[in-house]
Amino acid sequence: ECSPYAAHLYDAEDPYTPVRDLPGLCFGYCSEFHNKCRHVLKYLTENQLLLDTSGRDMPTFCSIVDLSDQDYCYPNVLKSTDLNSNLGQVVEDPRGCLQMCLTEVANNLRNPVLMLHSGDETHRMFIAEQIGFVWVYLRDGSRLEQPFLDISGDVLTTPWLGDERGFLGMAFHPKYRHNGRFFIYYSIQLNSKVEKIRISEMKVSRNDMNIADPYSERYGKQNGLRLICI
Repeated sequence: ECSPYAAHLYDAEDPYTPVRDLPGLCFGYCSEFHNKCRHVLKYLTENQLLLDTSGRDMPTFCSIVDLSDQDYCYPNVLKSTDLNSNLGQVVEDPRGCLQMCLTEVANNLRNPVLMLHSGDETHRMFIAEQIGFVWVYLRDGSRLEQPFLDISGDVLTTPWLGDERGFLGMAFHPKYRHNGRFFIYYSIQLNSKVEKIRISEMKVSRNDMNIADPYSERYGKQNGLRLICI
């Protein structure tokens, strides 16, 4: 279960098929498992087919738990250079379980769509929510109470699950530290009918580096698509 390829091992990629009770076992390993450990199956699964076949014969049982792609069955999945060479640093614990370390940097967000830094050596991170808010997180992980940017009144969003409209992108100018310029990309609706994408330039407030100037937004028009060139 610790494998980065657990979804393959348990056939969990396809939402229309049930997740396996047991991971996909390579035939050679399965035969050894069946010989030495089949008595523990009743504690691992309630799948009657697995339980019945494990009691009858090994080949049938192992054909059921095998995977068609031999690169992903256990333990081949741990040994494949092609699969594991680009995972970064992979650490194996005493049980032989591959560990992937995650660190939480933010929570209680509503559909976060991006996280980036401004490149101005302040060590702040900016996290945007799809509904039109951009929040500032300080180096210690705390979040400022007032958003850096709030254009939730202009952003087109809907309550539909999976709707990809809303605040979609943000980028800081390479010289943001000196000019305070940044760019945003979001959905809008004109005259309550026409939906478009707006790409705008904005600037940070002159008085507070943690707040955008709400009156600085600038965008152009070209064939109905709003554009701004850097």
